[in-house]
Amino acid sequence: MENKNLLKALANFQSKIKPIKKDANNPFFKSTYASLDHIQEHIKPTLIECGLVVIQRNVFNDQLFVETKILEVESGEWESSIFPVVVTKNDAQSYGSAVSYAKRYSLSGLLNLTIQDLDDDGNKAVEPVKAETIWLTDDQFNKTLQADGKSIKAVLAKYSQSPYAMKKTHREQLTNLLNA
Repeated sequence: MENKNLLKALANFQSKIKPIKKDANNPFFKSTYASLDHIQEHIKPTLIECGLVVIQRNVFNDQLFVETKILEVESGEWESSIFPVVVTKNDAQSYGSAVSYAKRYSLSGLLNLTIQDLDDDGNKAVEPVKAETIWLTDDQFNKTLQADGKSIKAVLAKYSQSPYAMKKTHREQLTNLLNA
């Protein structure tokens, strides 16, 4: 099936949409990201102007996925993608966070959205690099002790690279927990 109308509408969308600024913080990994609400608010007027609509739903096929579908309103032409929902703990908050994460990344990928830091004028690129070490806090360490193996591996990898660091005892305990 040819999607000429959809492709034309998406090209129009791409020409009009501006980069999305990161608006939320992840204190556990000391990073910033663009929240799902922020992304949706940013793109909605341009989607409407270009005759596009987005539908996102959870689907289950041996595993939970988020399906994101972009449709050209008049022709009904569409394109979709699926993104796995990876849950670290079996509770409602973990599922909600994982679904939100999958929706953000699926939406960003399907629409080829640009997400950028708040400082977009290049000032941070010319600031001198600070040699300050960022340590894994005791609170982060305790949360990591409760996490799954994938999360523990991610923390060990992150805090093995400069400027990140962790106490030797924390590294040993996490490594032992991972190898148990």
